[in-house]
Amino acid sequence: MNPLLLFGGAIAILAVVLLMIAVPARLIRGVAVSAAVVSAAFGLTTFAEDANMPAYSLATMGILLLALVRSRASRSGGVGFGAVAAWWTFVSLGVLMGSYYGSVRVILYFGLATLVAYVASSLATEELRMVYGTIAGVAAAQVAIAVVEILVLPEPIHGYKGGIRFNPFVGDLYARAQGTFEHPIVFAVFCGIAVVVAWSNPAQWSQKWRIMNLSVATAGLALSGTRSAIAAVAAALLVHMMLNRSFTGWIRSALAVGAMIVVMLNIDIGIATLVTNLIQSGSWSHRLGALESLPQLLSRPPLEAWFGYGFGSQNALYDRGLMQQTYMRAVDNMFVYALGTMGIVGLGALLAFWAVAFVVADRLRRALLALLFAMFFSFDLFTWISMGVLASMMIALPRTDSRSPVVSVRQQPALAP
Repeated sequence: MNPLLLFGGAIAILAVVLLMIAVPARLIRGVAVSAAVVSAAFGLTTFAEDANMPAYSLATMGILLLALVRSRASRSGGVGFGAVAAWWTFVSLGVLMGSYYGSVRVILYFGLATLVAYVASSLATEELRMVYGTIAGVAAAQVAIAVVEILVLPEPIHGYKGGIRFNPFVGDLYARAQGTFEHPIVFAVFCGIAVVVAWSNPAQWSQKWRIMNLSVATAGLALSGTRSAIAAVAAALLVHMMLNRSFTGWIRSALAVGAMIVVMLNIDIGIATLVTNLIQSGSWSHRLGALESLPQLLSRPPLEAWFGYGFGSQNALYDRGLMQQTYMRAVDNMFVYALGTMGIVGLGALLAFWAVAFVVADRLRRALLALLFAMFFSFDLFTWISMGVLASMMIALPRTDSRSPVVSVRQQPALAP
């Protein structure tokens, strides 16, 4: 490795340690979790051909551990964290038994996801606002990078995985943006998270900042050219509106949704064309191939059908002809991925994990869980380290309603509560 890079990395680590020591103890966990969000967006690459991911993962774990040492948290854990810990423990055991996924990654990925969830579970109200502000700020930075990527750079920062993909929202004139996330769908999911956060506004931003954050994140969705992500965000916002406890707010939400449907039915905004193009695209046929693989996956020998060979063993499924996909070796369906690699038990564990997380979540996190759950149908989300870490963090965050053990954030109505 370049000695200059080593020296620069050492200086950066020293600067972070000094900063963490200087941060007040009451804010240290919020700073650490915010650093994990930044690391997930800019450094926790899954397929990029560099050696940065281990360094980012270890540095982030160091920051989180330092935060635990210095913090004055009265509590950590909770049901949400318990669900996260149980899920990654189950996945880790399968990996260690199957040996298809590097054991080092068990620490760098699963260990980091569990640790960030533990620290996030004890955040106070002020720290939660910091984390939500970081999500909005990172989304804005990623959208800016996406604009430069499309208009200036010859290709994205981490290159194209599986070839260039054109944006259907602009008539395939430009490539789909991906920021530093390696893939347009991962970029879109992060922007979708930022949209839901801005819509819900748990950080109590002013209306001006809320609308600005919402607009920037929505622009990121458009730049990603990801139709499934837009549908998932719509589902998340619908869940958020339907969970409004105020009858008046619920009526307003119903009217807003009704108005949107009327507009979409009476104004030609190209939805029919987009749907037609989607059905006729290789993306659609590729995902149908995942569903067509179900009979063969279920008809494997009993032990394998029930337990699989562990997370990360999808290539073995392709080698044996069990996956009916010829376009590329990507399952692109989290449910099929879980069934194929971890068996019926693994799929059941994933569904149980999500059900428990949804039951104990507040209104915002239920909307975010709905977004990710919707994406499971068209993307193997947990194969991307950044997504696994961010999802684990969000599931473990404390509630911000009346049932939360931390001081509640004063509820401010969303744009259409």
